[in-house]
Amino acid sequence: MKRTLRNSNTTLLMSCLLSACLVLLCGCSSIKVVETWNNPAKAGQHYQKLMIVGIGHDESIRAMAENILVEELRRGGVAAVASHTLVKEIDDAKRDDVVAAVRSAGADAVLTIRPIAKGNTNVTQGGQSEGIYGTAGNVGGSYVPAAKTYSDATLQANLYDSATAELVWSATIATYDADRPSRVSRDLAGFFLENLRRDGFL
Repeated sequence: MKRTLRNSNTTLLMSCLLSACLVLLCGCSSIKVVETWNNPAKAGQHYQKLMIVGIGHDESIRAMAENILVEELRRGGVAAVASHTLVKEIDDAKRDDVVAAVRSAGADAVLTIRPIAKGNTNVTQGGQSEGIYGTAGNVGGSYVPAAKTYSDATLQANLYDSATAELVWSATIATYDADRPSRVSRDLAGFFLENLRRDGFL
């Protein structure tokens, strides 16, 4: 009888510990904020609609990530549009095409997300100075190693005023779940909602 009771208590304890671990794992964010910056000259500037632009990604991943971000932002009460619905192959897009897409969407701000490092490899950018909103294709392109799947990456998120193309807010974000872009995108949306509202941009 005592052995049976002890076994039952042990089983109950293990079940409780397992449940607690699952809750903790599910509740952990896939991103870690390294630093944020905002332009003091734009303090008090409030934006009504964002265009979401994924840069330097495979086009299928870009579309999925932008769609998730838009869905989560809208759920949080923020109007947003995915750039892939207006501009195909963003890394090859011309400046005028990007500007036209932003105007067509009626977005007063552009939120870009791009990788600046994957694994131990930095993502390179360079070339022309004619880029707008930091889009990779019209500033000479970007290089992202494609031979491997990386779980760790560093991302750069930038918010631009669409009328002036001026950078108004920026964040550097680390993730160890880069191979799970849907989860990272949802966590990014929550981060954007919280921080851009806190800083007065939404």
